[in-house]
Amino acid sequence: MSDTQRMNESLKLFKGYRTFRVKGEYRSEMSVRADLRVDRRGRCVGTFRTTGSAEIIVIGSRTWIREGEDLRQENRAFARNFLPEKLAAFDKALAKTRGKYIEYRTRDMGDGGVMALCHPDKAMESVPEKVHGAKRTGNPRTQYGVRTVQLTHGSGTGEVSVHVAEKGGNEPRGIEFTADGNPVILELGEYDKQVDVKPPSPSKVVHAKDVPDLDLISALPDD
Repeated sequence: MSDTQRMNESLKLFKGYRTFRVKGEYRSEMSVRADLRVDRRGRCVGTFRTTGSAEIIVIGSRTWIREGEDLRQENRAFARNFLPEKLAAFDKALAKTRGKYIEYRTRDMGDGGVMALCHPDKAMESVPEKVHGAKRTGNPRTQYGVRTVQLTHGSGTGEVSVHVAEKGGNEPRGIEFTADGNPVILELGEYDKQVDVKPPSPSKVVHAKDVPDLDLISALPDD
């Protein structure tokens, strides 16, 4: 089987999996590293890291995020340095959400960063269903305990790569592509395993609309 045939078979297999694990990075001005369990019904659960760590749960139209103390303190430092007049209100909201999940409407979360990784079908809209040429690039690597090779099609922002086992089988072990101009590099695995995801207990949830002072970006003055 040629490298092109292997890549096409790998892309076809990936489209058929109902659930999978994604582990990797969305590179942008605010890069995100994540380890998530995802299904194709709008459910996602796992952890991610930007300037600090956080947990995320996505079930359809609702998203819950619980920030780690490191991320909370990074955000507080941002408020202190760039919006000192907002710091007192920010601290009150920060205290209200300590140890709790903040609930958002998924549609308000945007399509980039961790949300792109939670909804890979949307993020991968630019990835072709079939390629007409592929070649081996890079060096072999080990992903989920399997030595893999990288098969690449295209160039620049249109470049797409899949990683498959060096010897036998075309199950995708990783994929690299560009989403909205941002490189996405993912390890893939644990296909078609149950994604166990439940909403947090109401006692552990604060709604985003009840803590608007945590939204520092909207509070920044226009340039």
